[in-house]
Amino acid sequence: MSARRPRLARVAGRVRAHANLLMALVMLVVVALAAAALAEILREVTLADVAAAIGRITPQQILTSLGLTAVSYLLLTFYDVLALDMIGSQRPYRYAALAGFSAYAMSHNLGFAPVTGGTARWRAYRGSGLPATDVARVVVIAGVTLWLGIFLLLAFVLLLVPGTLRVQNATIPHGWQATIGALVLAAILVYLVACFRRTGPISVFGWHLPLPTPRQALLQFLLAASDIVLAGAALLVLVPGASAEASPAFLMAYVVAVVAAFVSHAPGGIGVFEAVILVTFPQVDKAAMVSALILYRAIYYWLPFLVALLCLFLNEVRLWRRAKAVPPVQIP
Repeated sequence: MSARRPRLARVAGRVRAHANLLMALVMLVVVALAAAALAEILREVTLADVAAAIGRITPQQILTSLGLTAVSYLLLTFYDVLALDMIGSQRPYRYAALAGFSAYAMSHNLGFAPVTGGTARWRAYRGSGLPATDVARVVVIAGVTLWLGIFLLLAFVLLLVPGTLRVQNATIPHGWQATIGALVLAAILVYLVACFRRTGPISVFGWHLPLPTPRQALLQFLLAASDIVLAGAALLVLVPGASAEASPAFLMAYVVAVVAAFVSHAPGGIGVFEAVILVTFPQVDKAAMVSALILYRAIYYWLPFLVALLCLFLNEVRLWRRAKAVPPVQIP
């Protein structure tokens, strides 16, 4: 037994030393599997079919998707407002807006949300006087807020809408589906009870964070759930023939696809997100769904990414000019 411990310690040390390489390899494997799955799903779909389907998407659908995307990203800025309020380090909204918008635009496209989103937030909060430790706490709280919204939507859809948990034409019986939803809802209630009792800080990934007040906790759920619904709706309006009756099932598929994309750490969840949506909705014409997914990636992912890069660049220019305008300190 004692001989095994040094060996296990050496193995653990090697894993830690090569963690980035291992993560990159895992990401490549996931992307390759997703690409293979997409190739199999779309083996009968041609580029001409997709081009024709894109041509059938109306300007009104595109404008509606753009509007929903804009409101979704607006809500994302309030993740930072709420996080700053929770740690007692309020800053002017312009800092939170730049930080929240750029962080999610970056992480949505580049993956590795704690790293890419954290870097964007650090650049955005420069000049605000916010310490690096508080920036890290904002990153963690914003991440927790997003997952709370995901869990809330999963719980209610699983409980209330039979047949939403499915792969191709196979559906999980509603009893099992509702049981999963009830367990998720029970975990949410435990979190809310802890917020009402306010027994002390919680530890998340080594960071000690204050428990939110009941009002802040409810705002976490409201913000994240609303943002996810709007983001899913921005895709749904691009799907030809989509109806309001399909919204709950589509929301379930969208949430599962988002979770799969996050877990894969693939840049933008590319391939993974699309594969989950296509597998979950086999009844929709594949060329039409692919056309909607392509336009959605351009509207919800690439366009905000370019805007975020421009905003961060302009912020760097502003800080550089401000630093240049400050006269040097004269030492007698």
